[in-house]
Amino acid sequence: MEDRAMTPFVEELGREIGAEKIRTDDAVRASFSRTTAPDGTRPLGVATPASREDVRAIVRAAARHRVALFPISRGKNWGYGDACAPQPDNLIVDLSGMNRIIEVNAELAYAVIEPGVTQGELVSHLERERLPLILDTTGAGPDASIVGNVLERGSGHTPYGDHFATSCNYEIVLPDGSIIQTGFGSYPNARAQNVYKYGIGPTLDGLFTQSNLGIVTRMTVWLMAAPENFAMFIVAFREKASLGPFMEAVRRLRLAGSIRSTMHCFNRGRLLAGATRFPWDKADGRQALEVAHPDVYQAMCEQFGLPEWGATGSIHGSAAEVRATGKTIRAALKSVPGLERIVVLGERAFATSQTLARWLRPVAGSSLLLKRLDSIRLGRDMLQGRPSWETLKGSHWRARTAPASSQTDPNETGSGLAWIAPILPLTASAMSEVSELAETAFHRYGFEYQATFTAFSERAAIAVLSISFDNASGDERDRARNCQGELLDGLLARGYVPYRGPVSVMRPIWKVAPEYWRGVGSIKACMDPGGVIAPGRYIPEATAGVQT
Repeated sequence: MEDRAMTPFVEELGREIGAEKIRTDDAVRASFSRTTAPDGTRPLGVATPASREDVRAIVRAAARHRVALFPISRGKNWGYGDACAPQPDNLIVDLSGMNRIIEVNAELAYAVIEPGVTQGELVSHLERERLPLILDTTGAGPDASIVGNVLERGSGHTPYGDHFATSCNYEIVLPDGSIIQTGFGSYPNARAQNVYKYGIGPTLDGLFTQSNLGIVTRMTVWLMAAPENFAMFIVAFREKASLGPFMEAVRRLRLAGSIRSTMHCFNRGRLLAGATRFPWDKADGRQALEVAHPDVYQAMCEQFGLPEWGATGSIHGSAAEVRATGKTIRAALKSVPGLERIVVLGERAFATSQTLARWLRPVAGSSLLLKRLDSIRLGRDMLQGRPSWETLKGSHWRARTAPASSQTDPNETGSGLAWIAPILPLTASAMSEVSELAETAFHRYGFEYQATFTAFSERAAIAVLSISFDNASGDERDRARNCQGELLDGLLARGYVPYRGPVSVMRPIWKVAPEYWRGVGSIKACMDPGGVIAPGRYIPEATAGVQT
């Protein structure tokens, strides 16, 4: 859309919500064009609503002027889609200014929040108020949106790791500007609106996750009561083939109720990316480091003491429960082939390790042990619901521009992230098939194999297959795009479907299940006949009704 055509819309919207809340200058358009994906788009501008009523005004004006909107909570959905719209000439609706923590109920362990509330903000609030509650967090950093991750059906680390399952009472602005609340939220003064997900009649929460059917402006998220006792366990393996047997042992432990938390298992390449940067002075990046320079790769892994696979999980309960569960986990895992070590750290042991770290920092020759102790601290923080900037280090792996600090936004360094995250049965055969398929594709296109396998439930796992590339390089962007496409085709052919993804992942998925997506498209056409909200993001549709 030309700038001239935008003028009446901008003027009208400025009168309704305030001219300071809408910008269409080149600087802001360039800022919201940035993406960690291989391909980006340029928006018309950005609107920054401060309230639900602002959002309603934006939606209604957009419908009148046939302007497409792309709402974001914070735009920190790294690897799966960020603040950059899937189509050009959308107006970004940046909800980060709607960041009120409306209520925290300590007795019933929930928080009512707006979409701009970040992980860091809610955790700081809980700590400041000295509330014995834990927010399940992700590795996206302290300034990532809680609501945004729920709407992506993201996952975390604690027993509350299924974020969609531990949320309710969504407030949504629909494409016509009307408002709906899900569950019991629609009933005036309903006492259970923040504590029961389903309400009565058809449950609608799922319609507004991974979709473009409305703009969520408020939500209730459930918090975990701080446990009486806590321990983290760390497992390391020296063989690639250990993954399958290990995850099968985890499945048995989860089915028995011995492990209740989400559990992540990282391969050596993923661990290395979180510890350091690609050695551009020793390799050109045209081939995977472990393929072209195995000696360099091995030396770097030894420098940081990295196993072939490393996993972390947590144990909660009374002191007796934690001790007994630790013994059960050790007994269940000791027969897994290639086991290097199992460490179970309670609060006392953790405190000792951090005291040791403080003593060792000025001591020469202690760097490897310090790295391991720092890794323990980071893992413990995440398992106890404390987000960290350090978890973003891995996103900078191939970026040639060194970040000023660990807090640097991946878009600031030209970091490239193209992720595929299939769901698979929690079996050794599925783990082996997906891992081999991914490693082969990564190496064919010259990228280091980086993978995280997460035991998401008692029966299912998520494989986060992370293509890390230098987004400033046209060659690396091309290879990343082709690698993602080929790997996705291979996974879909074998029945491994991603559980979320950017538009580059969604488009091939639409073709595999056309009947399902036609049905979903019919819902979209009914609820948003003008195609105003996020056209092309999650639901295939004809967008002729919107001038984009």
